[in-house]
Amino acid sequence: MHEMSQGNTISGVGRLHRGHRCLGCVGYTLHIGATGQVMVVDFDPTPDGAGGDVFHLNLEDGRILECQTLEDGQHYAVLGDGPRPERRHHRRPSPSARALC
Repeated sequence: MHEMSQGNTISGVGRLHRGHRCLGCVGYTLHIGATGQVMVVDFDPTPDGAGGDVFHLNLEDGRILECQTLEDGQHYAVLGDGPRPERRHHRRPSPSARALC
């Protein structure tokens, strides 16, 4: 953990989700590793979660990160990009409608 705290950080306010439930707005600090990838996220306030719980964070710049609670319950590992809700705006036609095309 100490190596990441010495690197670059980005702070902001984003919307936190757990599954389909919105937990509201939280402050976040992204700890960026040497490769430029976000490695760890700290939240303020820290959401309730046990080790292994997965959250989705909508960043100020529009990106979505999938974060997993680490064993200490205070830090969250970034697993990668989260789900893309914008893909759901254009629903796929039903199978019967696709058969008519």
